[in-house]
Amino acid sequence: MVSGLSQSVFGTEFQTPVLLASGTCGYGREYAGLIPLDELGGLVTKAVSVEPRTGNPPHRVAETPGGMINAIGLENVGLDAFIEEKLPWLRENLARAKVLVNVIGRTTDEYAAVVAGLDEEEGFLGYEINVSCPNVRGGTLFGTDEAALGELVARLRRESERPLIVKLTPNVPDIGVYARICEENGADGLSTINTFPGMLIDIRRRRPVIGNVSGGISGPAILPMGVYLTWRAARSCSIPVIGIGGIRSADDALQYILAGATLVQIGTSSFVDPAAAVTVQQGIAAFLESEGVEAVSELVGGLRTSDSAEGSAPAQG
Repeated sequence: MVSGLSQSVFGTEFQTPVLLASGTCGYGREYAGLIPLDELGGLVTKAVSVEPRTGNPPHRVAETPGGMINAIGLENVGLDAFIEEKLPWLRENLARAKVLVNVIGRTTDEYAAVVAGLDEEEGFLGYEINVSCPNVRGGTLFGTDEAALGELVARLRRESERPLIVKLTPNVPDIGVYARICEENGADGLSTINTFPGMLIDIRRRRPVIGNVSGGISGPAILPMGVYLTWRAARSCSIPVIGIGGIRSADDALQYILAGATLVQIGTSSFVDPAAAVTVQQGIAAFLESEGVEAVSELVGGLRTSDSAEGSAPAQG
């Protein structure tokens, strides 16, 4: 563990603030031969649903200027196979890196079934509740419906005492409202943000590039939006926020931390460079040393703004 990088959050200590994002590192084992997983702060598994999912038709991924678009469709092995095949490896191979299980469902009952089915198992810290996937039918229902979101979080809070972190969509008028709903109904933290909806068209074929027609945009292009929405969410509630979106470097990660993120997740950058999370982690440590900052926790929410800008809405046009 590098001195100064640890973060105490969700009732435990993360040895660094850097995690791998859900959907970009499989179930952990896929990256085991590429980077020292157990030296990271942790990882968030690929989504887990009650039943296995085959996902969306190809093409599922395409490059965009400054990032990528994906419509995987939350393909996953399902709850039973995750417990039998994936969780044992995580339990046996990650002693220090913390594991969060990303949970998905079509209904409140499906989400609750996954949480209830996992809750007696060992090998993971808590749950990241995905209410915000833009590339499946109905994938943003909970994330954009205030009443449905509150009901879901309250139900899952009754199912488990483990950390419950809700992954919010950027596709709402005011993310702060949804942050407060999560907090009021028992969430322990937030992940901000999921991908932005978008599409690409093959002009010669006059057809969508992505088999699902649309998908989620991620990568460097969404960094400013992710930082802004993390700042808005962190100012709207008192629970910890995990910043996600477009992080390629320590400088990017530190923007999220200054905006109020306690932890950060590295996603799309890992496809370009599997060691991106390690590089970000090392860069944060170097920044702390160069700035004479003893602990990264001192930087959380340290953004300096003028009083007049504190409550301002984003500029238009």
